[in-house]
Amino acid sequence: MVGRFLVRILAGSAIVMTSVGLWAAGSYGITDLGTLGGERTSAMGINNRGDVVGFSQTAKGENRAFLYTGGSLVDLGTLGGAESLAYRISDNGVVVGRAQDSAGRFHAFVTTTNGNAIELTMLDPRADGDFGMATGVNRLGEVTGYFSTSGDHMSARNRVFKYLNFVIEDIGTFGGEDGVAVAINDKGNIAGYFSEEPHADYAEHKAFASIDGSLVAIGSLGGKLTTARDINNKDEVVGDGDVGTGNLHAFLFSGGQMHDLQTLPGGHRSTAYGINNRGDIVGMSEDAKGSARAIVITSGVMQDLNDLIPSGSGWVLTEARGINEAGRIVGVGWLNGQQRGFLLTP
Repeated sequence: MVGRFLVRILAGSAIVMTSVGLWAAGSYGITDLGTLGGERTSAMGINNRGDVVGFSQTAKGENRAFLYTGGSLVDLGTLGGAESLAYRISDNGVVVGRAQDSAGRFHAFVTTTNGNAIELTMLDPRADGDFGMATGVNRLGEVTGYFSTSGDHMSARNRVFKYLNFVIEDIGTFGGEDGVAVAINDKGNIAGYFSEEPHADYAEHKAFASIDGSLVAIGSLGGKLTTARDINNKDEVVGDGDVGTGNLHAFLFSGGQMHDLQTLPGGHRSTAYGINNRGDIVGMSEDAKGSARAIVITSGVMQDLNDLIPSGSGWVLTEARGINEAGRIVGVGWLNGQQRGFLLTP
């Protein structure tokens, strides 16, 4: 059951709490997370200790899952193949994502900062299809994600799973042909989406939240495509949905209501990737020029994060992927023409 991951223990950074409210210009310091020897890095998740996970290109041009902690970028390895990607990390250091095996198939993985890696296909043969990924983890160590069943492209189906203490629970498809889970909160409630057609990750699909064992339909913004991206401990869900024109807008589902978060002035598309327990939201929006800009939404107001970092930094921030309770934000941008993962600190 031990995967082929190598992780060394490093100290996490301290939590710095900030007040709720809109950020003033220049209110974030920015850190370049570096690379694993290649040209590109993408930061995907952050915990409340300030540890960051994502994936970075090696000198060979392969994407590898990484852990950024204590100021160092650590290659998490693979399951015997060439590539891996990490998506989230819990406060106690559990990292989840997907990695290739020796046959080139991507499978869900769970690993920790003390090096105890679990290859989920070794625990349950139902997860041994051509594709799988772990997408969410909470402070209790519960992991969620989805895997494809064995079979050819048209017969395989995506099924949601929950993992804890070496046991995989097959949750199913939430009534659709396919189901996809994207996040889990500390109460064990899951956000995701399902489709009434095969292959929900490509077909028209509907967002859902599984709250205390009951399925809650997220609704739509007018179109047929609604994608959940994250859920916080208040069971608030964020993501994006078709507004009926083919354009996607970021949404917040809270108190049983769907809220269109709109875009930056003049933009047509936006998405929300992360939400913390204070209700701060991060994501991406087009601006009036059609360029992707990383955003933060506080107190219902959307701000371009490029306006909140020191001028002349050389950065163009395009996506914000995660935010912790201290207001630290991670994401992807361009630094002097190269794609880099960033960490913003208020």
